[in-house]
Amino acid sequence: MIESRLKEYDVFIAGGAIAGPVAAKFCARQGLKTLLVERARLPREKPCSGIQFPYFEKIIGDPIPRERLCHHTLSKIEMHLPDGRVLSAGFPMLNFMRDTFDEWLCLLAQSYGAEFRDGCAFRDFEETSDGVLIHLEADTGPETIKARYVVDATGMRPIIRRKLKREEGFQKGSTGAALNYYFTADGDLEPDKLYQFWNIEYNNMMFAWVYNKTLSDGKDYWVVGTGYDKDIYQRLDGFFERVKELYHLTNVQIVKKEGYSSSMVFTDEERIWLGERNFLMVGDAAGLIDLTRGVGMDAAALSGRLAAKAIGLAQKNGRPVSEVYAQLMKGLVDQTRRNQQRGIITFKTNEELQAYLDHGMLKMGLNMILQSFLNRLRSPEKQVMLP
Repeated sequence: MIESRLKEYDVFIAGGAIAGPVAAKFCARQGLKTLLVERARLPREKPCSGIQFPYFEKIIGDPIPRERLCHHTLSKIEMHLPDGRVLSAGFPMLNFMRDTFDEWLCLLAQSYGAEFRDGCAFRDFEETSDGVLIHLEADTGPETIKARYVVDATGMRPIIRRKLKREEGFQKGSTGAALNYYFTADGDLEPDKLYQFWNIEYNNMMFAWVYNKTLSDGKDYWVVGTGYDKDIYQRLDGFFERVKELYHLTNVQIVKKEGYSSSMVFTDEERIWLGERNFLMVGDAAGLIDLTRGVGMDAAALSGRLAAKAIGLAQKNGRPVSEVYAQLMKGLVDQTRRNQQRGIITFKTNEELQAYLDHGMLKMGLNMILQSFLNRLRSPEKQVMLP
């Protein structure tokens, strides 16, 4: 009797970053009654590069409004190798701040018919014979709803996944962190360049970075950042000193610091998990963390889109949704696993890193050119992640 008064949905999605809103949009577009919740009030700050390849828009399925992009576009890459060589190449990239961008994605899902609530947190769930009871907490108090399918898009500390897996695939404390300093300065940095520094002293997960950004106050800032499994502030401070020296920076003023860490383990056998029964994991919650590429929003968006497709197909043909989703995700999972296995965190010296780059750089460059061309011809659901 109590359950009959519950508000019922076909799909419940927790997490309003990238994967969640994309999944919500494509679920709603199929006519599925969809609820998307985000625990924070939007727009909210989100530590992230906010840099993506042009095919990202193809996966989302809508063009990003100009006002949701940063003032300066990024069109070039400058790579600093461990042996001191500097390589440059032209490559167009999307550049945005995650606070205003994620807000737009959630509103986009809403415009397609999904119900969206921010300031609404997932608390717990109970499985029943004909669905899942979802317990929520909002400013108005606790609420329970019912859904047939549940999608976890809550990031690198995924709350639903951890309840289902009972902490399997996670450890106490951090397995690694990323840290950004936003700063103003005079000097020789160029606002249309993404600067990459491949050096174990600065970053033992991928590369350290510098690029231009626009915050919500409309002012242009620079971002310097890195990732490491320990002593992250010490690593970034040392790298920042190198950047100041190399680009003759003066009048340097740090205006903001942001960072994030993860407790997800770094072994590919445990990290990637797509879900079970009527529970699907998307984006970082699925473990689609690819430090070799250094970007993950495209994989998150694609997983959200494919999760929505899997739910639609499961509705039509009666197959288990987790089985359909796993089949659709095979290519993306295989690519992510390959990259996780050859990540630079396994290297102990810059000599090893340089040998890795020397061996694979030409091949990677040619493959990026080829895959960029092929992605223009591929359907949105068949996009191959770059690099």
